[in-house]
Amino acid sequence: MQFMTDQTNQHQPVNAPAVKNNPWLEFGPVIVFFIVYIYLRRTLPDPNTAIYPAAGVLAVLSAISLIYSKIRHGRMSGVLILTTAIVCLSAGLAYIFKDPRFFYMKPTVINILFGVAVIGGVAVKKNVIQLMFGEAFDLPIKAWNQLAIRWGLFFFVLAGLNELVWRNFEEPTWVKFKLFGLIPLTIIFTMTQLPFIMKHGTVKGQEPKA
Repeated sequence: MQFMTDQTNQHQPVNAPAVKNNPWLEFGPVIVFFIVYIYLRRTLPDPNTAIYPAAGVLAVLSAISLIYSKIRHGRMSGVLILTTAIVCLSAGLAYIFKDPRFFYMKPTVINILFGVAVIGGVAVKKNVIQLMFGEAFDLPIKAWNQLAIRWGLFFFVLAGLNELVWRNFEEPTWVKFKLFGLIPLTIIFTMTQLPFIMKHGTVKGQEPKA
């Protein structure tokens, strides 16, 4: 399929620039959560309660990241707003009801919502992936749609993996999976999409000169 045919007519403009977040704003709180959890599990009289204060730390750091994004960029990423809200809600429910399952299911809920938003965006001609990366890459709309569908399916896979891990393994294994499973998988998947992007489009600012 020739994605690059008549690119001028097939490209779809990006309506608004995405807020560029520092990766530490997204991954930093998870790293601190992991460290706090491991420390508390080794020091608290009841190690099974370590998840509650650790989840609280994650919620606080997520909120701080959101505030920093507002101060730094003048506005906040919709993705960061959504994830912060779900983190705070799940941590709060887990603490109130003393049921860590609310927190275990947080990645499941987030990834399902992402998957629905990304694939649904293609259906309503509001490509979320293009809105996020359109400032960096120049692709025909058909390629943007295929990329979005790939990402949407990947989010559903992550949701399924999270359910598989927390339902079948001990809590410490799930905590390790959050840091050493979900994040590396996301980075690897991102890297595997670069050949597709470079095959069907270009990096903005590096287009070949006529």
